[in-house]
Amino acid sequence: MISEVAIRPQSNEISLRSHIPSEHEMAVYHTISKQAVHSKMYANNFKDESGIMMVMLAARELGIQPLQALNGGLNLINGKVEISARMMGALIRRAGHKFKTTESTQTGCTIVGIRGDTGESQSASFTVAEAQQAGIFKAGGGWTKWPKDMCYARALSRLARQLFQDVIGIGYVEGEIQESHAEIILPEEEHETVYPERSVEDFFKPEDVELGKQYFEVVRKHMGWDAAQTMKEFSKDLSELQVKFNKWKEKNSA
Repeated sequence: MISEVAIRPQSNEISLRSHIPSEHEMAVYHTISKQAVHSKMYANNFKDESGIMMVMLAARELGIQPLQALNGGLNLINGKVEISARMMGALIRRAGHKFKTTESTQTGCTIVGIRGDTGESQSASFTVAEAQQAGIFKAGGGWTKWPKDMCYARALSRLARQLFQDVIGIGYVEGEIQESHAEIILPEEEHETVYPERSVEDFFKPEDVELGKQYFEVVRKHMGWDAAQTMKEFSKDLSELQVKFNKWKEKNSA
């Protein structure tokens, strides 16, 4: 049996759970992996026991039961964790936070989230137009067949990264990793590939996004970086970025 600490609700389990599984836990995981491969139920998603093992270990870090992870909750894509939209929503609610969809159409989705511990509130949106601009809208793909669901998943993922980082860790919503390899073009930018793990909107509050894009361009041109390098530098220290941005904002608003 997996230890009780490993599967308790999210609130503080990351700090309480041992970073390294016990020998007993590993034995359980090995048994599950072997049986999963023999069953052939997961042949389409995993090549061998090691892939199944890594998904379960990633699930352990997030406090997700092994079979919940294997049955569509998690996937490992290019060495990164993808979380299904349903699982991501479940993790956020289980941690005591709330979110509500305020708009959901065939062209866009907006979700408002509220933290249960601090009461902090934030909204996040994603639109088909953004998908088209980013080059991830492909004819015959999911964005064509299920645009409403795709916008919901991406809006939830954006909200989670901005407001519930402690819940989802380094996880991405399903489909996001493959899409991140597409070429993303910033406004007034010519054919540059943006640092794939983030978009410019992720660094700024919703009300500061437009100014944030201007600041991004100012920094990029001043430093002589391309878009990818600027995105990478922005990612290194978000607190310092916010301080510098606020100073620039105040100076340019005067």
